[in-house]
Amino acid sequence: MKLYIKAISSYRSDKDESNLKQVLKQQYKVDVRRKDDFIYAGLYGALRLQEKVSIERDNELYLTSGFGNLNILAKMHKYMIENKEPIKLFDFINMLGNTTSFYVASMLGIKAKTLFQISDNFTFFHTLIMIYASLQKSKNEAILGTIDIVSENEEVLKRIAGIEEKTSLVSAVHYQKISLNPKDALCVLEFDTKFYTLEEVKKIIENTNLHVRFSSRCQALHKEGKPYFETDVVEVIYNAIQNNEQTLYVECYGQRYKLLYQFQL
Repeated sequence: MKLYIKAISSYRSDKDESNLKQVLKQQYKVDVRRKDDFIYAGLYGALRLQEKVSIERDNELYLTSGFGNLNILAKMHKYMIENKEPIKLFDFINMLGNTTSFYVASMLGIKAKTLFQISDNFTFFHTLIMIYASLQKSKNEAILGTIDIVSENEEVLKRIAGIEEKTSLVSAVHYQKISLNPKDALCVLEFDTKFYTLEEVKKIIENTNLHVRFSSRCQALHKEGKPYFETDVVEVIYNAIQNNEQTLYVECYGQRYKLLYQFQL
């Protein structure tokens, strides 16, 4: 399967210390009331993409995240379990995943399919497969956003993610405009539905001339002390485009592996 990237936007909290709420309000004139950090990040990434490429009303919108909005879940726990208080209406609304999709779609003027989806693993890969299947039928283009926000309690996120306590965490948001049409594309992504074994991946790596990049979960293949966010595959894609590289990205959960090839055009 192949998908072509037409444009991409990127934000990382360790490289851009902007207050997203203030930037949205002052620079983009966005109504920031009744929204939270997760929604701010989704809106900011989408607006940055819109500055680079035309977004049409029939473009499909897909948002995904490694773990979703953990901060709002922590707030719900504090309301209901610790304080024995009722949930505030807009906090309940913001807890729903598709609320972010609604705000982003409304801001971009998208009237086609919108979907917020999280898988318990390989969430970016599964989203690519969903996009490919949908575009084959609709013949439209898609906007894909990945949103990973550092939770207020970093220990919780590290425990859920299964990463070392000393690992630094960053918030990161990436958006891409994706098409089945290679015209004017920056690069092409190639992937499949197969799960690979460790031995199969080792053989593939031995026989490739591509720059190989690894998820931080692939400890059996590579150890690298870099800042962590769940969907860091999109950062690899972004850097490969910037550096004009052809890459092979290796992701793993447990004993299962998936591969994503990225070629410049």
